[in-house]
Amino acid sequence: MQQQLMSNLSADELATYHNFIYKKPALSWLGARLAAKWLLKKYQCHNTTTKQLSLVKNPQGAPFCAISGQPVGISHTSDLAIAALSKSPFGVDTEHQSRFDTAPEPWFSKGELSQDDAQAIPSATQLWCFKEALYKAVGTGPFVTFCQAVRISAWYTNRVIIATNPYTELTHWRRHTWQLHNHDILLTEPIYD
Repeated sequence: MQQQLMSNLSADELATYHNFIYKKPALSWLGARLAAKWLLKKYQCHNTTTKQLSLVKNPQGAPFCAISGQPVGISHTSDLAIAALSKSPFGVDTEHQSRFDTAPEPWFSKGELSQDDAQAIPSATQLWCFKEALYKAVGTGPFVTFCQAVRISAWYTNRVIIATNPYTELTHWRRHTWQLHNHDILLTEPIYD
């Protein structure tokens, strides 16, 4: 079965897969990559084989389809791999729900988990997922620098407002969340209206 799955990879992707030292991260990477390719094949590149649907990275490190130019969101842990497509800028992340008991410094300020004028952020893991998904949507440079510059102003059920920052002029973001197999999954995209 593994050979059948790997037959969907381009030569460059196959080389990347074989460069993994440990099998579990390699399989998570493979799962996310194949999920993205299957989404692209189903919704955009119907007449293209999954092997031809090579995923490459832009200068900021965000994956996209080399054939269609479609941005692709991928994320994986040791136990779960996900992929997403969107027509607007977006980011997606997944983490084990128990990954963080508290918000790790220096990535987050102590005040970010306690919002007075909005709903409380449910967990440090969801805060991490939001910031990582937002980084995937707009970020460049080191992740820790991005996290320090981008602060949560308000956290609501389906949206988040961030403070003005050097990375994006967009301050209102839609937040879609799911829980699956003890994982938080979060997709964020800008609200333009």
